[in-house]
Amino acid sequence: MNWRAVLAGPGMAVAWAGAAGAASAQTIRIGIEGVSLTYSEIDEGRRSEGKGTGGTVTVRRGRFMLEARGLAATVDPQGSGSGPAFDVLQGDLRLSYAFVPSIAIEVGGGRRKITPKFATQDVGMTRLGVRSEIPLNRISSVWARGAYLLKPRFSGGGSADLAVEMGLGVGVGTANGRFRSRAEFEFQRIDRTVGGVGVPFQMAVGRLGLDLGF
Repeated sequence: MNWRAVLAGPGMAVAWAGAAGAASAQTIRIGIEGVSLTYSEIDEGRRSEGKGTGGTVTVRRGRFMLEARGLAATVDPQGSGSGPAFDVLQGDLRLSYAFVPSIAIEVGGGRRKITPKFATQDVGMTRLGVRSEIPLNRISSVWARGAYLLKPRFSGGGSADLAVEMGLGVGVGTANGRFRSRAEFEFQRIDRTVGGVGVPFQMAVGRLGLDLGF
């Protein structure tokens, strides 16, 4: 999509003004969500799927936004070549600064813990990315984000020269900003290598949530 053309439209400017007014009155959001998760170890042909729950807290002040979110899910092997079932517990923290109304730079970190230990890799990560949110009207918006994961750390050792993530979302709420429902999709790919051997893995997460604004 040509974001410059979209942002240049006078109708979008009016929509953004209305959304900005609502945002200034609603600086804190607390949300709960249902989670669907797929985890794949690509070269080994292993794939696990499961469901869980998550939560998020978002604080906006001026051009800054701080977002803390977590999820807990249990995933089961799919197919004869998959490994054991395991639990996923993940937390993420992101801080963004909007240098123009619809585009922000994001920095942050995250940690994914696996139980039982070594069913797959625990991962710690720092991230540097970009987030764009476009208001469609007073009550709805769409957003996209992408980030490069800087030197992720693994419980079983190794390194990753390429590690990226992306996300898409849409939200619809009440005119006063008090309630909002949202749907999001996130994808993460990490090309881990150990002793010169590639052992890449990826994770996809779908979320359906409801937020309460203050």
